[in-house]
Amino acid sequence: MLVKWEPTLGLTRVNNIFDRMLEDFFSADTRFLGEPVTSLMPLMNIEETKDAYKISVELPGMEKDDIDIEIKDNVLTISGEKKEETRSEEGTFYRRERRFGKFSRSINLPNDINANSISAEYKNGVLMLVLPKTEEAKPKKITIKNK
Repeated sequence: MLVKWEPTLGLTRVNNIFDRMLEDFFSADTRFLGEPVTSLMPLMNIEETKDAYKISVELPGMEKDDIDIEIKDNVLTISGEKKEETRSEEGTFYRRERRFGKFSRSINLPNDINANSISAEYKNGVLMLVLPKTEEAKPKKITIKNK
């Protein structure tokens, strides 16, 4: 049986194997003494409108009292702790994918935020922040005059 030689085929295979190794490493549950070592990184969306920045953060299974929001030196930090559920003595886990532990997310804010008017709401596991822009930062319509 003759097989056509492809000089780049070997490199493609090596790249695929390396990509799979990285994917497995970063998606796997790292374990230490049988317990998962996890980091909790809540997902975040940031949207800009003409009047404000809107930030939504997914924090399912948390209570609002377990979430802290702080602004210091134009850096918004959202932190907290998602507490682990009590273990059942009756059953055995076959898979544990839900993450628990402390987290912190920080983002640099633009200078056009009115920090005194920021509002936060937590509903259905989603933290919603509205960061209004200063009046100077809002777009202004300029009318053209006839001469």
